[in-house]
Amino acid sequence: MKKSFKFSRRGILTFLLAAFIVTSVFVFIGKVGEEGALLKTGNYIYNRAPDGGNPPDWEETGVISSTNGVLFDGAPSYAGWMGSATSPGTVNVVIDLLKDYPLDQIRVVLNSPNKYWGFKDITIKYRPESASGYYIAERHVRTGTDLNYSVTVPMSNKSARMIILNIRRTQPYQHIPLTEVEIYRGSGDEGQNPGPALTPEQLKAELKKEALLADKYGQSVSETWPGKVTSDAQLQQEYADEAAALANVSLDLSKYDQYGGIKSLGKHASTGYFRLQNINGKWWFITPEGYPFIVKGVDAASLWEYGYKTPILKADGTTKQIFEELPDRTAFAPGYTRDAKGEYVSFVVANVMKKYGSGYESKWEDITKKRLIHWGFNTFSKWTKPKNIAFPYIQVLQDPSNLRRIKWTYDVFDPQSRPNIEKSLKTKLQNARHSKWLIGYTYDNEAGWNAEIVKQVLTYSSDSPAKSAFVDFLAPRYNGNLAVVNRILGTHAVTFDALKDTPIDIAKVPAVDISEYIRLASRTYHSMIRDIIKKYDPNHLFLGTTVVPTWRTSLGWDQEAMGYVDAFSVDSYTRNASWISRYEAYGKPLLNLEHSFGLTERGLSDISTATMTPSIAEKGRAYQALAESQAAHPLFVGSGWFSYYDQPVTGRPDGESYNVGLVNQQDQPYTDMVNIMKKAHDGLENLHRNGGGNLSLQVPSPVKIEAEKYSSQMGIATYTLSETETGLRVGSLQPGDWVAYSDVSLTGMRSIDFRFASAGSGTMRIRLGSPTGTIIGTFNITTTGGWQNWNTSNVPIAPTVGTQNLYFTFEGVEGQAIGTIDYFEIKHQ
Repeated sequence: MKKSFKFSRRGILTFLLAAFIVTSVFVFIGKVGEEGALLKTGNYIYNRAPDGGNPPDWEETGVISSTNGVLFDGAPSYAGWMGSATSPGTVNVVIDLLKDYPLDQIRVVLNSPNKYWGFKDITIKYRPESASGYYIAERHVRTGTDLNYSVTVPMSNKSARMIILNIRRTQPYQHIPLTEVEIYRGSGDEGQNPGPALTPEQLKAELKKEALLADKYGQSVSETWPGKVTSDAQLQQEYADEAAALANVSLDLSKYDQYGGIKSLGKHASTGYFRLQNINGKWWFITPEGYPFIVKGVDAASLWEYGYKTPILKADGTTKQIFEELPDRTAFAPGYTRDAKGEYVSFVVANVMKKYGSGYESKWEDITKKRLIHWGFNTFSKWTKPKNIAFPYIQVLQDPSNLRRIKWTYDVFDPQSRPNIEKSLKTKLQNARHSKWLIGYTYDNEAGWNAEIVKQVLTYSSDSPAKSAFVDFLAPRYNGNLAVVNRILGTHAVTFDALKDTPIDIAKVPAVDISEYIRLASRTYHSMIRDIIKKYDPNHLFLGTTVVPTWRTSLGWDQEAMGYVDAFSVDSYTRNASWISRYEAYGKPLLNLEHSFGLTERGLSDISTATMTPSIAEKGRAYQALAESQAAHPLFVGSGWFSYYDQPVTGRPDGESYNVGLVNQQDQPYTDMVNIMKKAHDGLENLHRNGGGNLSLQVPSPVKIEAEKYSSQMGIATYTLSETETGLRVGSLQPGDWVAYSDVSLTGMRSIDFRFASAGSGTMRIRLGSPTGTIIGTFNITTTGGWQNWNTSNVPIAPTVGTQNLYFTFEGVEGQAIGTIDYFEIKHQ
């Protein structure tokens, strides 16, 4: 049936307005042959279909035409990828313009509907039709929190047919938006006789093509900057200029001893080796000659450092197409290495060889030592060091490969751990025993225990020493009562040996037991390492295991280490000394052996948003702020900048490619940064001596805990408080019963107030860690005149530092209740 249409005046106006909008859009797009025109041509495909946003892109797995898709429609419609625990970290879009176009710029719009949307960074790559690989147009790291966000990339008339967007999430739950891709034509000719449009399979295959990243000196091919190396002659001239500038640099022995100790701070007892001493409330290293010293270190300073090389082979054994030109294999053979995982080249080594010529390593060592002295560094603080530079150093002792692993760490309860570690470390320790330059050792790296490790252990069977150790640890805490343990864990083991073969849900394990098991593991681990070190090298310090605060460790693990280390070391990539507050209650000297700041430029990226800076000079200023903040603290004894050189543009063997060096891979110092570092270093010792005052912990606020909020118990029960008061109390407190509370901060606390009621009498012991743990207080309970007559009594406790698990145990006449408790309040007086 034929339809009729009626137009009203309002309808005509609406039609005309719509026509005007369409015409306006058409004019904005312009003709594709015009410079500055917005291209709307070709096809695109996603590597994974959007599961958010608008059609036609929503859930589309095939090719989308630029004339229809949401990315080129100039409207708020968008494609989106929802985040979840299993979401892939990266989304890719491949765009085929159908032929080469000279491009003026690319603008990518990524508008977020709300704060749960966003992205970490985006890489934009392109290639002309004739190229086999891609070029990187931009690596952009998101800054700020604006929901409306765009990235504009100048293309300077570069020719491209293919464009790839690589967008990464900050974390798995973040949703990624992609609103618009605007591609503007530049000036010049379009490609002639282009090949056919790529099929879906061909478009996705584009993602496997590599991008050209590095020139013959290992520099980014996609960027230019002042001083970028263009010839061997430039490198050689830079060496001559720097050698002349540093010709008179040496350690000022009127100010320092040969190890860098500060003579003006007074001479102290010398042992011939580095040691630690508290002087007027401030911790210091003391050099072998007896002078105070703070570590101002640099990490990974060896020319031959593993992390400065880059893989050169694909999985199929062919050479990666990411290098403009590799160093000559014969002339620069020392720059090439091979292992079971592949073949590598170090542009650092090749560039040093080009720059310094014959005898390159000794010339490089001479310049490197003078640089570090001139910049105020005094220690090789972590990882590798040059072969022939006499400088104080800290040696990292690596754990052997034959240990029984648990995720990122290993089974410290395995009886084979000690002999395996001892065998691995014995020769190293004996060889370094008499070194005057060695400050001390760290062992392993960033590998503490936390609940995630315990969760894994609990899934194991009895052939795991750690699982057996857990059951052996747990049984006596509950008086060997298997029925009670089964009830708590939700298991049905017929013996404790059978429990070792039973998977245990960590959610059923009381928090105090998880915490104390971790503490037991820490004591086992740190005492073992300390004893091995002291057995073969009694002259040098044990400086801990360089944990990362709050990551792959726990406060219980760290706290228990304090009794076995001479100083406690962390790796804290941060802007200030706030990390120290986590540890200051324990009074141990503290080191931060890995930290740095970075920026995204020259083909490299920053390590994290928290330590990203906008410029090279700002890296120096950020370092100065951190160094001074740390040095002002009485416990601080030193830090290490990671690292001497930048990582490779093409990625080190594990893929990291960070702008973190004092020097780039072309052996050019970042002058704007190191000059500020030098200024910071000049005043650190005086700041440490005079700034910040002696360690004076803040008076803690009282902590009130309701008695029924326990973590675990034996024998007690909970009751309604009374007919007139709401809440619960704990009662049935008889001899042999106990109740436990997890993670109670006792630093600065001196007493506990108990609100209690009793019609009898008895004794309550306040203990640490277990029902048989150290007694820090005793409460002699006497009758209050009835079970509903409440009194408050103050019980002194012994000074205790740190976060502890508190146990209240009860003693009295067998079979008679001692009392009930409403709450307790821990106080500093």
